[in-house]
Amino acid sequence: MDMFRKKDIIAAIYREGGFSKASKKLHIAQPSLSVMVSGVEQEIGAKLFDRSVSPVRLTRVGEKYLECCDNISMIEDDFINYVNDINGLEIGEISIGGSALYISNIVPHILSEFSKRHPSIKIRLYDMDTPALIRMIQSGELDVAIDNFPSNVEKLDKHYLGTEILLLAVPQDYSINENLRAFAYSYEDIIKGMHVARTRPYLENMRAFNDQPFILLQESFDTRKRCDALFEDYGIKVRAAYELNQLQSAFGMASSGLGITIISDTLVRQSEYSAANMCYYAVRSPEFTRDVYYYTRKSRMISRDLQEFLDISHDTRLLTLRRSVSA
Repeated sequence: MDMFRKKDIIAAIYREGGFSKASKKLHIAQPSLSVMVSGVEQEIGAKLFDRSVSPVRLTRVGEKYLECCDNISMIEDDFINYVNDINGLEIGEISIGGSALYISNIVPHILSEFSKRHPSIKIRLYDMDTPALIRMIQSGELDVAIDNFPSNVEKLDKHYLGTEILLLAVPQDYSINENLRAFAYSYEDIIKGMHVARTRPYLENMRAFNDQPFILLQESFDTRKRCDALFEDYGIKVRAAYELNQLQSAFGMASSGLGITIISDTLVRQSEYSAANMCYYAVRSPEFTRDVYYYTRKSRMISRDLQEFLDISHDTRLLTLRRSVSA
């Protein structure tokens, strides 16, 4: 029996939440898609999907089928990686996922060096939110993801890349800066790492920011959760003038004078045009430092090309801080 020959189609239906969306994604007519699935189900002798609900759900047999598909895909990938290793990194492909912050500001520097050394290795990039990254790395669709996932994600190994610091970013022409000059860092200070060396005191009194207009990410994002925890710790209420889903967008609006925002020093160091007209403040809070990792699927062989990519990333100083011992 070859019941797994359509495994990618079954996985696409589950991932897209139904036959209609999957047919558009796969460029296969929906009736043909249904016939294919019915053929697999007849071969198995059980239904894979519960079609009585929307979006369609996997049956227990369907869940086990996709689990087996993941294992088959991993074996196939391991064999391909083995062949690529024998060929000495002359051919191969790496699929890399990350949030917009890291795909835009960290990955390009690594790829620049990697592509010089291995021009024949094909790179696929995926820019998406954390839940989608977790699904794709767990399913084996991604070789590696760069992000700061919650600590309880299953089936993943993590490889420490570095630590970044979150900063309060205030437009220079805001009057609130007048009484805070002793705490303020400039863009040039951030580039030099003066906020890491703490050449200015932490901003301990946050009352000046009470009821100030903030440009924040939406509530589901890690940066927003850290901001809300900070505001609660300091007992202040802020006005969310805008809520966005990209840190770059929030920073761009703040740099135009539309409000205060919380920004990663990773983005500050890559955004001279937006960053130069802002004042930055370091806040004493455990929420305002976060570790960044590469994530790979547990038990999956790391190919030579992916290991080379990881090695280059560690040789390139992309984040402000690096621990002496990797996690």
